[in-house]
Amino acid sequence: MGGFELTSGIAVGLAFGYALQRGRFCVNTGFRDILMVKDSTMFRAWALAVIVQMAGVTILSGLDLMPITVPPFWWAANIAGGLMFGVGMVLAGGCSSGTCYRVGEGMAGSLVALVGFGLGILLADRGALQPLQDVLRSNIVFVDGDQATLANVIGINPLWVGLAIPLAVGIWLWRGGVGNRQYASGGWAWHISGFALGAIGIAAWLSSSSVGREFGLSMTGPIRTWFVLALSGENYLDWGSVMIAGLIVGSFVAAWTHRELRWRVPRGSRILQAGGGGIVMGVGAQIAGGCNIGHSMTGMSVLSLGSVVTTTSILLGAWMMAYILFIRPMAAQSA
Repeated sequence: MGGFELTSGIAVGLAFGYALQRGRFCVNTGFRDILMVKDSTMFRAWALAVIVQMAGVTILSGLDLMPITVPPFWWAANIAGGLMFGVGMVLAGGCSSGTCYRVGEGMAGSLVALVGFGLGILLADRGALQPLQDVLRSNIVFVDGDQATLANVIGINPLWVGLAIPLAVGIWLWRGGVGNRQYASGGWAWHISGFALGAIGIAAWLSSSSVGREFGLSMTGPIRTWFVLALSGENYLDWGSVMIAGLIVGSFVAAWTHRELRWRVPRGSRILQAGGGGIVMGVGAQIAGGCNIGHSMTGMSVLSLGSVVTTTSILLGAWMMAYILFIRPMAAQSA
């Protein structure tokens, strides 16, 4: 790994972790709260992050300033893996990025979930569930010989689609008002968090592609690399791997400088749930070829149809588990 790859990966990770912590950004919260408490605040932050990155990547790639890679459309793997990831992140209490930034804050439950996530990835990638992954990935959909995107499915120039979607979603966000809802004392409002994460996503594409990795932010592959190194000694560390390390450090710095850093250990049952949820989340992410970041932010920015399907499945899986875990018990108690 060269010096520029190391420093640029760490720099993006530091910024990413800092923004995640200050915005309390977690896709689990964003997707779950729509159903549970009818609150779309965090969902709006996610949507803004997606469209900012989508517009930037569309323009840069359209001007041939940056190569891109489109995640494949394994329809069965995207559906099954996305559902599993959504279920797992509700059980774990956080998505992959939310889990990592909370590790930097000192949350023991998130550390257990992260360990479970890594083990779940390996279970599907090279363990007992690898045959399931292979079967679900056996059907890949192409459109005219290219990876399936929203643009080539409907036969429209990707430049128009990649700018029309941000415009439409941006109008929806604007009409809803900016507001100032925060998820932490002194933390960022949703629009600041969303814009910052979208801008960091664009920077990740530029930084990563400059060292030959034609993709932006991702969690599943880089976390898999660290666990492979820890358990087998195989060293595949790259830009994404050091970005993950920078993310946790960036979150630590944000929490420390704002006096939010403290070691927190949940009760035993919650730790077991976090670990189990992490495993389910990791298996799902590996099967689907990505998680809430690799698909629901980065993959969406290049209009990947596989990322759209995975994101939809993550949302449905999260709603299903939120209903089972929270809504149904509360309804039974009030009956």
